[in-house]
Amino acid sequence: MLSPHYSYADESIFDDGNITTSFMDCVETFYSGDDDKQDQVVNYEFQKFQKKEGAFGKKLARTCQNFDYNPVAWWRMYGVDTPNLQKMAMRILSLTSSSSGCERNWS
Repeated sequence: MLSPHYSYADESIFDDGNITTSFMDCVETFYSGDDDKQDQVVNYEFQKFQKKEGAFGKKLARTCQNFDYNPVAWWRMYGVDTPNLQKMAMRILSLTSSSSGCERNWS
């Protein structure tokens, strides 16, 4: 949901109740104990991202669905008006996934 490649290519992703609920769970965990930031992210900043307002609506921001790009760099560039969501998105999208730890344990 936070990867602009997917959210700009298919806006119906925002209509999926499971995805939306999981996003809110992530916000609650990421900003645990800070109800103000949780409210800011869910009720203001995420809405700007979803509706492509401000920098999110720029033509260059929308090209992310067509080209190979770095989503963290995209958030750094276009997420300036949504600092709490930007921080969360950059942290999550910069995580790497790997099965090498499992492979090491099972070999």
